[in-house]
Amino acid sequence: MKLATFNLESFGTDRIDEDLLARRIDALRPKLLELEADILCLQEVNAQKIKGQSSRQFHDLKRLIEGTPYQDFFMSGSLRPSGKGPGDRHNLVVLSRYPVLSGESLYHRHAEPPLWRPGTADPGYDEPQATAFDRPVQQLQIDLGTGRPLHVFNVHLRAPIAAQIRGGKDAEHNWASVSAWAEGYHLSVLKQTAQALELRLGAEALFDEDPEAQIILTGDFNATGETRALRLLRADPHDTGVPDLGYRQLYQLDAALPLEQRKTVLHKGRAQTLDHVLASRSMTDRVAHIKVFNAALPDEILEGDDPDYAGSYHAAMCVDFDMS
Repeated sequence: MKLATFNLESFGTDRIDEDLLARRIDALRPKLLELEADILCLQEVNAQKIKGQSSRQFHDLKRLIEGTPYQDFFMSGSLRPSGKGPGDRHNLVVLSRYPVLSGESLYHRHAEPPLWRPGTADPGYDEPQATAFDRPVQQLQIDLGTGRPLHVFNVHLRAPIAAQIRGGKDAEHNWASVSAWAEGYHLSVLKQTAQALELRLGAEALFDEDPEAQIILTGDFNATGETRALRLLRADPHDTGVPDLGYRQLYQLDAALPLEQRKTVLHKGRAQTLDHVLASRSMTDRVAHIKVFNAALPDEILEGDDPDYAGSYHAAMCVDFDMS
């Protein structure tokens, strides 16, 4: 069973743009075919307004997979908090050769939104504000036909880039002060950590039901291996100090690869691994092969201004599990 993750880099326009869509399909479809995935977890999938439809549709994504094996897969996409269709931008989508038994978009299902009141806000707030997620965590239960379900969490955590603070920027959209920027950066980190907590508690709920649960967390974590978000998610006994709970540890599978082989993003010439696959103990012994498809990966900063580039600045990652 091959499971892959790929950030499509804001794939799809708000309204259908056939010329741009054709260029993006030409750039991305070969990447998807190269993966030969049985379960494909996608991030940054935009949904389109279609005349006569009450909610947005994944029109562009369906065009992307048209004529490929993925067109016959089960498709499950994340929903807005209202549950009425996907959002306009950066949705999560899973394509699965195997039947999807259930799917849910987690918005503070397990972790209450933290409260915080920025001191630089203009006008200021009378009370602390709930810092809700910008996007959900996607949780699916998939039937592999082995008698035990596979629990997949498709992830796109908040990037550590300063979030908007009310009145924190001037008319030119520049930060009005370092203090406002600092609070904006703190807010982004707070949101990312809260998302990671939601994800960790979601896995904990599964371990409560079954200590040998087959769990995979995958996607764009916007975090490298030693950052707080990944440490929180792994729950290594060296961090928790409770060896008896080691069966709940999640293992970062891509960490087994040398950095040069596992880089998923180039940033000013520096290789980073922001996309990951984490797995429960019951899945780690089944790993047969890991590959990151990062050949000729462009630099998101040095080459990011190219208006003709239609691909993604993320590399896809694929793990082959032996489920026999």
